[in-house]
Amino acid sequence: MSAEEAAAKRAEFESGAAADPGNVKLWTRYVSFELADGGGIEAGRALYERALAALPDPSIENYLYWSWSVAERDFGDVDGQRRVLEQWVGRLLRGGGLSGRQGWEEYLEFEVGNGGVERVRAVAEALLKAFPMDPFAYVLYVRALAALSRHLEAFAVAKRGINELSGWCPGHDEYLSRFMAKYIKRLKTKQSTAWDDSDLWE
Repeated sequence: MSAEEAAAKRAEFESGAAADPGNVKLWTRYVSFELADGGGIEAGRALYERALAALPDPSIENYLYWSWSVAERDFGDVDGQRRVLEQWVGRLLRGGGLSGRQGWEEYLEFEVGNGGVERVRAVAEALLKAFPMDPFAYVLYVRALAALSRHLEAFAVAKRGINELSGWCPGHDEYLSRFMAKYIKRLKTKQSTAWDDSDLWE
């Protein structure tokens, strides 16, 4: 694409965004254009920031942050991807609930692959600090440790969670207990307990 063609395409996107700033499909196409044919990752980052400012709906935010994280991953910028994930969960913390669990899952999965156990602990402890009475927070922590084969530590986190939840929120520990039963069965049968074992969630 020539410089003139790129400029014309960009002007078309800008006109559309000005007329309909809440059009997430338009923003997505605009970002895709910049990443592939326009200004590259820097231009894409600027557009993600603009789109997030224009589209404050939480469900759309989650999609945009996920898309941005994938773009950073495809660009090969580990630090850039971590910054996006940190920003994502920071935004979720201001939401007042664990409604954006995908963001925390993505962040922990990223650290499993890129940061190792210390980074996993740091992210998971921040999650528990924010949502100490949510069994799903403990499950995410256990699941990340399992993916790193830190099974004794995973059991300790689960025991901690069950004790906390049964003491302060009777009945809320049941989900975590069911998850751990499946996890233990996996270990006994020497099946994987890695991050992508979706049947552990069923």
